[in-house]
Amino acid sequence: MGYAMETNAAMDNIPIPTITLPEVENLVHEMYKPNPPQTISRIQEILQTLQKSPAGWQLADGLLSRPDDNIKFFGALTFTVKLNTESLSDEDALSVLHKLVSFLIISLRNGTAAFVVKKICSTLVTYFVHYSHTWPRCIRHLSYSLDKCMSLPIDDISETAPFEDVVQSLDVENFYALTWFAQFLANEVEKVDSRSTKYILLHERLENNVGDVVVFLAHAIKPVNDQNTRPKEAIACLHAWLQYGNRVQSQTLAQQLRTLVHPVINCLPIDELYDVAVELLTFILEDWRPFLLKDHIESLYSVFESQWGQDKYRLLVESEDADDEEVHFGLFMLAFADFQVVELMDGTNERAQRLLTSVVGLLRANGYPGVDNKIFVPTLELIGSFVEVLLDTLHEADSTNRVQWDKPPVWQIMQAISESSRKIQYPSITIYNSWDSTERVAFGDARKDVADFMQAVYSLIGKKLVSIFAENLLEALPKSAWAELEAAAFCLGALSDCVSDETSCDDILTKVFGSPLFDLLRHGQNVVPVRARQTSLYLIERYSEYFSNHAEFLPAALNLLFSAVGDRHLAMPSSKSISTICSSCRSLLTPEVDAFLEQYGTLRNNELDSLAEERVVGAIASIIQAMPEDPRKINAFRRLLTMVVVDADISLQLSTYPEGSLLPPDNPSVLRAYDLTQRPTGEVSTSEVSLQLAIRALRCLSSIAKGLQAPNESVDLDASDDSPRIATNADLNQIQIDIMNLLVRLKETFSSNPEVVDVICGILRAGFSETEPGPFVFPPQMVTEFMTSRWGNRVATVVNTASVFVTSLHSGSQRKYLGEVLGRLLPWVFGLLSQLSEPEQDPELAQYGLEFAQRVMNKRPEVLMSQHSNMLEFLFMFALKLLNGNEPLPKAAAADFWTAFISIKTDDQNTQAIINNAMSYLGPKLSESLIQNIGGKAARSELDRLSEPLKKLVAQHVQSRQWLQAALQDPAFPSDKVSPEDKELFLKKIIM
Repeated sequence: MGYAMETNAAMDNIPIPTITLPEVENLVHEMYKPNPPQTISRIQEILQTLQKSPAGWQLADGLLSRPDDNIKFFGALTFTVKLNTESLSDEDALSVLHKLVSFLIISLRNGTAAFVVKKICSTLVTYFVHYSHTWPRCIRHLSYSLDKCMSLPIDDISETAPFEDVVQSLDVENFYALTWFAQFLANEVEKVDSRSTKYILLHERLENNVGDVVVFLAHAIKPVNDQNTRPKEAIACLHAWLQYGNRVQSQTLAQQLRTLVHPVINCLPIDELYDVAVELLTFILEDWRPFLLKDHIESLYSVFESQWGQDKYRLLVESEDADDEEVHFGLFMLAFADFQVVELMDGTNERAQRLLTSVVGLLRANGYPGVDNKIFVPTLELIGSFVEVLLDTLHEADSTNRVQWDKPPVWQIMQAISESSRKIQYPSITIYNSWDSTERVAFGDARKDVADFMQAVYSLIGKKLVSIFAENLLEALPKSAWAELEAAAFCLGALSDCVSDETSCDDILTKVFGSPLFDLLRHGQNVVPVRARQTSLYLIERYSEYFSNHAEFLPAALNLLFSAVGDRHLAMPSSKSISTICSSCRSLLTPEVDAFLEQYGTLRNNELDSLAEERVVGAIASIIQAMPEDPRKINAFRRLLTMVVVDADISLQLSTYPEGSLLPPDNPSVLRAYDLTQRPTGEVSTSEVSLQLAIRALRCLSSIAKGLQAPNESVDLDASDDSPRIATNADLNQIQIDIMNLLVRLKETFSSNPEVVDVICGILRAGFSETEPGPFVFPPQMVTEFMTSRWGNRVATVVNTASVFVTSLHSGSQRKYLGEVLGRLLPWVFGLLSQLSEPEQDPELAQYGLEFAQRVMNKRPEVLMSQHSNMLEFLFMFALKLLNGNEPLPKAAAADFWTAFISIKTDDQNTQAIINNAMSYLGPKLSESLIQNIGGKAARSELDRLSEPLKKLVAQHVQSRQWLQAALQDPAFPSDKVSPEDKELFLKKIIM
């Protein structure tokens, strides 16, 4: 090699073309040392340049001849790079092939490290991918060459001579090399597209080698120790060929490889071969089902029925800590059961039913699902899938009514119900606390999987399933078996969605809710553990429809729930249940509204979680909503409002304290402002306490406003209902004024806080959807004045709320206020938009402002177009700026705005004339903007939205061709890769 180059630490100045082989060796050694990243990067750059240079072949040859394994590896890698990047004549290619085979033989003889041998085998595979026509029977040639310890001429290898003899004479090192090469060969060719005409012959040549592969693998895959073969590596090699066969779906290949299945099955009982054998068989069962034949199935049944199979099964189920080997056996059994799903549905197939029974038995495996039991979840998934297939089959046969739950295969499903409900019982608190967060989540997910499984089985079994868990719960109750009771309540709750529209299970549920359960739960956690109480309280919520049909159980349920709200462990489930039951049973509970208000007053005197309080006041509000319109309803609401306003008044009072004022952590206002988990331990500023109290009060008001909404209320924008939404009752009118005054004061004090603004807007929205007068159904003028006043933050949210408000005014008697409201809102919105120096300054405001204008334009175009010309010009230019901008949401809003504007047709001739005049001015500008976007400025994901205004423009304006043509010819067109011909073709396509 005529290389001469000086290597030094400053490698930036290395003259690459003159480097010597020893210097390359030194660079390779340096690359594996802990050098700085920039040094490693520079070395890699130099070496890659050398590999791709014309002298790379000579470099590779020299490096593979060196004694150091890392250097040899780099030499083989260099051959791979050259084969992938350069084309050779057949003669040169064969020369490289013989050189690589010779290097492989030498490496095997002199004890070169396995990773180098594997790399040479991988390089030979690369050779085959590119030059398979020069080496069509690669397996046979390599075997003969290895046996003779020299690279034989290709033509000397007989394609018809028996191959078994040479395979049997290979020593163990040669067998390793042949196995690795064959495995890498299948792996690499699998990645090459078999449908491409370029590679059809490559795949055909590979397939021609399958017979030779089968011969040497059949020799190697034996359940006995043979010093000259390596069955573990041979099975891994077969796995690669099976993956390849599954990918190309070759029947010829499948037919030859099938002969190796029985040898692999026979290897299962051999400890050192078990892992690879079970992995391969599981792959076939899961991914290449047509591959297996009837005799293979019979052999697999025999495996599971054998003493070895029974021992493996027993280890998995009974072991306190099953290892991966046992789990793999379980997954293998599940794959086989899934493969046999049709047979499992046949209750007369005794062998299949025994298999199904064994599968269900896997649910009994020791350990907690997701924690130290890894087989439970996949087993449950398999049985769940089986239930779905069984259901589909029964539906097709119209025989779901003839299911016998005590006969196979339904009997086994009932066993799965029993086992799975037992396995999801919570452990002792000591064990549970020893789990990390991941294990707790996994156990919780397993419980959800069981809930899903129960719902699937309900479709098969029906109310019998509800009865089972009701009986389990009632049996656990007198024994104080709290873990069993909790699991039964959980499963019973999971079935609530299945029976929600039925009353056929009411007799079963009456046994549960009429039992001593409620009385026992009221004794507290000294008697009933927290977990069992939580799940039981959720059970009440899940069956709220039942309580609406059985009012006799409501008092006991609600007394229990209210007694639990003050317990921080039970506040969430109990308050949620209170909210659900009060909402669904509101009409039944109106006589008890005073009792509910007293309960709430009592709860306020204790430490009540803020979210729980929101749910409770919302529940009480839903009862008040159902009361008849009389003074009693007004008084009930005033009592509720008065209690909530206390926090707001304290908040406003604290806001007047001097800046820097502090409150101790035990101050009643601090205790009220913060939930227990967020409570400060030191002094806290009055301004922060004031804000938190304001937010708490507002969130309660919001919950009340939602609770007062009529159930299933919806607004019909086209309705002509003239029912008044404006309060005609003097007391109600005063309540509205009081609420609005409170909102004004809170807004003026705290609107710099985004959450305050969001909640206030939510309160306003709650009244927009109502069709009857109510405390939060404010007069339109009152809402308009409130919204157009000054805001300290999140004014975009207010504008968005104004859009909803305008839409709500289109219904019924509210239409008469629309003109007056829009006369205030439009200038306000335009004023906000005009304060933006650029639309991107506040993308949210820009988007909501334009959406507001579009909503007005869609419903009342004459109102929008009657605005002052300066205001309209600003709006249209603003919309064009958004269309030309980079913010995706405002850009989408602008596209929708222009689509709507182009499409406006109105009977008002004045308005239509203004629109037409505007389009004659705006058309060229809009066309330019659309072409700029479509021509390259817009993201690909935005093109669908931008095409809509383009379609409308072309369809509705005869001048669109002229406008678009001018835009296409504009020198500012964003791409220089589009020819004039392409632009003309584009124009022709869109203007048909």
